[in-house]
Amino acid sequence: MKIRIQYIAAPAIALAAAISSCESFTDIDQKGMNLLTKTSDLELLLNRDAYGWYADMGMVCGDLITGDGYLPTELDKTTKTFNMILTTWDEEAHATIFPALTSDDGDYESYYSKIGKVANPILKKVDEAEGPEDHKNRLRAEAYTIRAYYHFLVAQKYARPYNPATAETESCIPYLLETHNIQEPTVQETQKVVYTNILADLDRAIQLDCLPEEAINRERFCAAMPYAVKAHVLMAMQDYDGAVEAAKDALSHGDVINDYGTMLRDDVSYGGLPIKQLIIGPQLTLEEDYFTSCNQNLGFLNGLTTPYCKSMFEPGSYKLENYPMQSLVYKGMYDPEDPEKDRIGFENEMIGYYGVPFDSAYDMEGQNNMLGIKTTHMYLILAECALHDNDITGAMRELDKIRVKRINPDVYQPLENRVTQKDEAIRYIKMTCHGEYVYSMWNFFNRKRWTLLDDYKETLTRELCGRTFTLKPESDMWVFPIPRAVILQNPNLHHNYPTR
Repeated sequence: MKIRIQYIAAPAIALAAAISSCESFTDIDQKGMNLLTKTSDLELLLNRDAYGWYADMGMVCGDLITGDGYLPTELDKTTKTFNMILTTWDEEAHATIFPALTSDDGDYESYYSKIGKVANPILKKVDEAEGPEDHKNRLRAEAYTIRAYYHFLVAQKYARPYNPATAETESCIPYLLETHNIQEPTVQETQKVVYTNILADLDRAIQLDCLPEEAINRERFCAAMPYAVKAHVLMAMQDYDGAVEAAKDALSHGDVINDYGTMLRDDVSYGGLPIKQLIIGPQLTLEEDYFTSCNQNLGFLNGLTTPYCKSMFEPGSYKLENYPMQSLVYKGMYDPEDPEKDRIGFENEMIGYYGVPFDSAYDMEGQNNMLGIKTTHMYLILAECALHDNDITGAMRELDKIRVKRINPDVYQPLENRVTQKDEAIRYIKMTCHGEYVYSMWNFFNRKRWTLLDDYKETLTRELCGRTFTLKPESDMWVFPIPRAVILQNPNLHHNYPTR
């Protein structure tokens, strides 16, 4: 009946040296023969799976703690583990032993593999490939967007948030072009150089203007994607006017917000009680997804959901009330006649396993867009930008476009003309962002960006087994170390926070 939840570390990086040098493409060119002679060959590269991980970032941004072991025992150990450093926001261990514990990182591998095995080979070979020019241009546009997007993801996880005041000197990540000599080690560029290159690639894709309005499938890029990525990038750079323009351009290519109320399914819990579950999907069919990665959201993969995470949902939120969590799926197992005793029984069961009464996801069927971008991201950007311009009414109007599709109509109340104070407007922006970004990497990216904004930044607090842990906005914990295996192969690379 019970599911033992355990965090599984991200997979090891294969051939870190090759990855750090943008790959040699040896899986493409064999024995001196170039197999990519046609545009149809290059097209096949775009079918490479999208992969992302978020459990480690979820621990940092407050949504998760590790489900690895009995927490009171783990907290008493003197030997620090990867998961416990993140769970306890251990600044000292993050600076001293965490880089050594990060010998590899699945995200780093995945993101640079997309750049080195998909985007750059296409851009390197497309000119000489046999095929119609319109097909070549579509391949170029998608490759430029992929290269920009995945560099942005790397920068968001492994570098500090973009600060316009320090961007020209602050170190970021390598930016790998198709012209890079793979015999030479890559170098880390400044924030300014990296983000300038990202925007240049996106503008190249936009100028080509040949991505399809609807992609071949939602794991490929559609016409909205270069604009949607650009909107996120410009928000990270605090260019609010540019972000508004890009977000509106993206929405001109697709503005559907799917109604979660239509995705509620009548079911029966393992305790025999009737329940309504939110099954988001079916996979790869949601019109609101510009790009999606279909990942299951299971507690034994990701960890335990914190009370803070639950508190950030609005009352009546379908994700709060109906998302498949163990407490919902096992409802009635402890006392089907008394809901309060049943809740206490479930929490005692979790305490017995983990030392804390936290819940966890148990979504075996729905779509969890962990890596992708949706129309709702654009409306969130428009809302925050409106508030930046002191347009509270306009900001709340944008949020309502999302909220009406995410909150039970028996509870829903519009915010427009009801919320009039900036601090309250920010609170609703944060809750609506949480509802859209939760169980994905975007909560980490967004809260990390907010650490530079006085009106948004906050100190997070976590209570575990009678102990209190805090994470301040200026903490180095918001920066992940570049994998040790990569740094050992490339002396030009270094971590983007002080280590010792």
